Amino acid sequence: MASEEEKRWIIGRKRFYGGIGAHDAIAGARRARIFDDSVNRFITGNPPCTVINLGCGFDTRFWRIENRDCRYVEIDLPEVVALKREILKDKLGYELFGCSVLDASWIDQVTANGNSRFLLLAEGLFPYLPKPDVIQLFQQLAQRFVRSQLVFDTVPEKWTKGIWKSLLRLHSRLDFGLDVSWVFGIKNPRDIESYAPGLRVLGHVKASGGPIISVSINAA
Repeated sequence: MASEEEKRWIIGRKRFYGGIGAHDAIAGARRARIFDDSVNRFITGNPPCTVINLGCGFDTRFWRIENRDCRYVEIDLPEVVALKREILKDKLGYELFGCSVLDASWIDQVTANGNSRFLLLAEGLFPYLPKPDVIQLFQQLAQRFVRSQLVFDTVPEKWTKGIWKSLLRLHSRLDFGLDVSWVFGIKNPRDIESYAPGLRVLGHVKASGGPIISVSINAA
């Protein structure tokens, strides 16, 4: 039985997603669908393969894809992983590693038996990380993976500074009660290729916040 406080929260969320938040909810669902489709295409074209979902929180992607044909791994902070294990218990059908995506130790673990045919996903992650950290992560991926791909979304660089940054921060406070802002964005998807040798942009799809970009890592 929900408490009165919980009922008020639920009613508030229903009103939000039925009003001005409906656009954001639909856009988020479309973005997730694009990622899911990218995963299924990679699995079909690269059997057997490994899918790594970076900083994914309580993402439910595993149950939406062709998960029988891949090894599936999630990387997130230890406290997030611990809570997810506690909630899902024996319903988990995949691996979870508790560490920051910026801690390269997870790469050692997932590549212990080989470093090719990996698909790495970063949905809603990079815009919240400082640019030097994102570039360093790209460099580590380029050094450690071959015949693999990365699919991620980001925002236009102009949204991370000046009046755009202030307006978007205000939006997050009013609509979500969160004081967050984006710190990493790009001007052109091809800029990613300058981060490290072996990176090549395969294509990008326009989404509500910014492009969803597919990058090959040391393609054969």
